[in-house]
Amino acid sequence: MAMAETRESLQVRQEEGSAKVEDNRVKAQSEFTVADVISALETYVATSQEDTTVKIALTSHTPKVQGFVITLEVDNDFLLSKVTDIHPYLLSFLTKRLNNGFITLNVQVYTEPENGEEKKRLFTAKDKFDHFVEINPAVSELKALFGLEIE
Repeated sequence: MAMAETRESLQVRQEEGSAKVEDNRVKAQSEFTVADVISALETYVATSQEDTTVKIALTSHTPKVQGFVITLEVDNDFLLSKVTDIHPYLLSFLTKRLNNGFITLNVQVYTEPENGEEKKRLFTAKDKFDHFVEINPAVSELKALFGLEIE
C-alpha cells in the first residue's frame, strides 16, 4: 500500500528522451484548528476500512494541536500499536485534508491529569464498595436493606 502511495505521489513522465519528475506532495502550510482535525478524523473514520477498535481509538479523545504538531491519545498499548500501524496512511490523509505538508503526527497513550495526589487503585470488592459508599452513602443502606455481602 505504501509503495502504491509513493508511486502515486511521484509520477515519472517520459518527455523527449528525458525523465521529468512530477511531485504531487502537499507543500502548503495552511493553518488548522482542533475542530478541523476532529472533522478530518471523523471523515477518515467514516471512509476508511479500518476495524472498529481503530475507529473508536481515533475518536475517543480530543486531539491536541500545537502549531503543526497533532497528538492523538489512545487508551492502551494495544490501541497504540493499531494506530501506529496505520500512521503513514493517517498522516497522508490529514496532510491532504488539512492542506498542510508540514504536519507531524504523534500517537501516545492517554494519561489522566494529576492534581498532585496519587490516584487510589480499587482492587478488591471491599475497596470498590467503600469507594461507592463515599460517593453515595445510600449504597450502604441498600446493602443492609437487601442483606448483601461483599466478597
